Amino acid sequence: FFSKLSNYKNVRKINTPTKSFQTSDKMASAAETECDERGVTLRDAACSISKPSRRFHVGAAILPLPLFGDDGGDGVAASGPVPPFSPRYGSTLRSEFSAVVIEHHLKWSPLCHSLPGPLPGGAPSAREGRYDFYHVDRLVDWALENGMAVKGHVLAWHVTSPPFLADRSPEGFAESVRRHIFTTMGHFRGRIGMWDVVNESLAPDGTLAKNIFLEKMGPGYIARCFEWAHEA
Repeated sequence: FFSKLSNYKNVRKINTPTKSFQTSDKMASAAETECDERGVTLRDAACSISKPSRRFHVGAAILPLPLFGDDGGDGVAASGPVPPFSPRYGSTLRSEFSAVVIEHHLKWSPLCHSLPGPLPGGAPSAREGRYDFYHVDRLVDWALENGMAVKGHVLAWHVTSPPFLADRSPEGFAESVRRHIFTTMGHFRGRIGMWDVVNESLAPDGTLAKNIFLEKMGPGYIARCFEWAHEA
């Protein structure tokens, strides 16, 4: 379960009975974690219903500006106003949540088109293959250092695909998608072990949504993306 942490000041602690046990988390740097008996945080509640064979995570979508105090292009996020830097943002994440996703900076266009830089004159990059993992690396490493799992979001989503893909032939488009999946997953191999591969692929009526992936690659694009992700 993931929630956007934009209103972190109003996160409420809960009180629920728990039991104590140890379990492992391959996604986090801490090999073992133990639930305490208090059960006063969301993280404790998630831990209390977890099993050694299956962890239950409560997560938040995070941004670099409120966590580290540097901009990193957070203002371009489409999810609304970005909270300013506050030490409480990080402390709330550590105490309440056991997993995170990167709100914006791990998506395709932010990685290689709209946010990497600087470029002369502040122009966005139009060169395929130019990636900037600086902000994402900081966020992922911070989460792992604090014993949190990280979910990769997202590899293929029409809303945040770089605009230069529109001019690709169907074969060239598919190769660009494959390269992006391998580049991104390869960069985080050993740090991110679970991924959103394809996002919002269905229309409200249950049919495939009309987007650039369907237009260029046909209805089999979802399966191909998952096959590439599995290989990566």
